[in-house]
Amino acid sequence: MLAPGETVVAAASGGPDSTALVHVLASLAGPLGLILHVAHFDHGLRDDAAEDSALVAAQSARANLPYHEGRGDARGYAVEAGCSVEDAARRLRYAFLVSVARSVGAQAIATGHTLDDQAETVLMRLLRGSGLRGLGGIPPVRWHEGIRIVRPLLDTPRAEVMRYLARHGLSWREDPTNRDPAFLRNRIRADLIPVLEGYNPHVREALARAALLLREDAEALESLAGPRIAGLLFRDGDAVRMPLEAFLELPVAVQRRALLEAIRRLRGNDRGVGFVHLEGARRLVVEGRTGSVAEIPGGLWVVRVPGAVEVTVRRDRDRAEAPQYRVEVPGHVVAAEYGVHVSAREVSGDDSAVRALAVHPAPQAIVVDRATAGRALVVRGARPGDRFRPFGMGGREKLVADFLRERGVPRHRRSQVPVIATEQGEVLWVVGHRAAEAARVDPAAPRVVKIEVHRLTAGETQEPADGGGEVSGRGHGGVL
Repeated sequence: MLAPGETVVAAASGGPDSTALVHVLASLAGPLGLILHVAHFDHGLRDDAAEDSALVAAQSARANLPYHEGRGDARGYAVEAGCSVEDAARRLRYAFLVSVARSVGAQAIATGHTLDDQAETVLMRLLRGSGLRGLGGIPPVRWHEGIRIVRPLLDTPRAEVMRYLARHGLSWREDPTNRDPAFLRNRIRADLIPVLEGYNPHVREALARAALLLREDAEALESLAGPRIAGLLFRDGDAVRMPLEAFLELPVAVQRRALLEAIRRLRGNDRGVGFVHLEGARRLVVEGRTGSVAEIPGGLWVVRVPGAVEVTVRRDRDRAEAPQYRVEVPGHVVAAEYGVHVSAREVSGDDSAVRALAVHPAPQAIVVDRATAGRALVVRGARPGDRFRPFGMGGREKLVADFLRERGVPRHRRSQVPVIATEQGEVLWVVGHRAAEAARVDPAAPRVVKIEVHRLTAGETQEPADGGGEVSGRGHGGVL
């Protein structure tokens, strides 16, 4: 946990556990060559909290230890952050401890968690339905914002802590909120554990041992599954994707970890993502249909797309309308938002290749009548209410959104499918999918307009080298 010569910040609340922690570390500081600082945080939850601060400050002075004090408003922060008061207090406390550690150049923060805390945590998470990682309880060592968090008393029962305090004549303060039945941890401590002790007098030790075993199993599983998961994930803009077939072949536990790793790659952390979110997303992928979407805390979606699983940044449905581009005839434009370079030029209607396109439009090229094209065309995203009659399919008009759904395009990507339309708004081509009957060419037309689409590669922002002309927004085309 600690190495000779390191600086460590001891978190001291004034309660029995942290009082014992500071005393133990102070007695070991000389033999271990440690530089010890004491830090106390007032969460603003009790009127008598100043007495806790005074006690810790006095104890630090008697031990000749540097003392640091901070204050916060846990209730106000809970309202602002939309979390529980307990969680708000923890966040504020650790933010303060990290700030102290950085200010004094500390490598570690020590907290007074005991074996009893470990047992209570395991029971809390078991009752809430945590997975393997959660049931691993409190880790003896973890990293938080680049600082090592250590729990030297984690294997020590609270009863032993109390004997230590009595033996050394140390005083402490009791926090009355530790007896408040409104908090689940307090009810577990006061009601549930005494009942379980009737079945096993050493239930605390048994729960702590189970946490250790589960934590080791979780670490082993993540170590073994990590390389396999890493080989499946690839970044695609603001999304992380993995092949659907390969995902379905993974064991269930590894499927959850693959989704969690994809979330971490997008968000940088997995805060607030629990078993219920991962399992809901996993079942949607395994059992749902293409286009199904599961929401993940932190502004993400998990989507089943054709042939893949996609974890993507959730797009605000109320965002401003995506830009549209004007393509003069002849002319060309790069529509970067849609990942395409579009060109339009007049060609002879007698050319055999053009005649073939008139009958069988290609995914990357179509032809339209010169009169239909007009002076310019518009490249934009599909909009709500867009309708067209799909080329060669007969029948009535259909919504572009319904057409894309039938084609397996997930809902969150439909607005990104480029559409070529006239300046009057008539859809001529849902690019990459189907031309419209409105684009059908009269066989006798001497001159037609050929529209071609080149898909941009990752990072490409200008026309291909042989395209000529300017980038989007200049020369032949630009944002409307």
